[in-house]
Amino acid sequence: MKKLLIFTLFFGLQTAAMAQETTGLDKDKAVYLELLGASNLVGINYDARFNDHTRFGWRAGLSFGYGHNSNIFWEGSDVRGYAVPLEVNYLLGSQKNNLEVGVGTSVGIYNIHGIFVESVDGPTSSLSADQQKHAVGEYNTPEGIKTWLAYNESRNQFGYYFFGNIGYRHVSNKGFLFRAGFSPSFTLGEKNAVKKSFIYPYLGFGWAF
Repeated sequence: MKKLLIFTLFFGLQTAAMAQETTGLDKDKAVYLELLGASNLVGINYDARFNDHTRFGWRAGLSFGYGHNSNIFWEGSDVRGYAVPLEVNYLLGSQKNNLEVGVGTSVGIYNIHGIFVESVDGPTSSLSADQQKHAVGEYNTPEGIKTWLAYNESRNQFGYYFFGNIGYRHVSNKGFLFRAGFSPSFTLGEKNAVKKSFIYPYLGFGWAF
């Protein structure tokens, strides 16, 4: 009996210690719809903790974006894009209410339909017949006269941007998930960078389980 009592006490203390060390969530996985933010216009995302003893997690999704007369890549263009947002995040708070912070990147393919401008050496009269059809003006440089050419085209191009995530996250007892916050974005400035507003709001609705 004494040995059984000691074993029971030891087992109880061990279980309590493990419970105190567990910082995970009862519902540590989620699927949600996101409007704006890292999803551009709209996206569906899967979110999970790395394991059941941590509040660090990740999310991956598929998003769609559209812009008319956007400054993404070129001025005066229509842009449609399909992208994959990837993020590492952390939840700070209770089982129901959390501050959600994270950082990630979005990579995708963007179709840009609009006017593409380039310059070539020489006056309009020196260009080929096809180039002359697209000539829109000349300008002088120290190296000589150059001509602007404008093409109305549709192109597909890889695009990326980095983003942050600062917001509020609520999970009800039945699993309903609500998210709201801001998603600042930035790039390294090269030609494949997708230009967005620095701070982009977002809303999310889904199910945690």
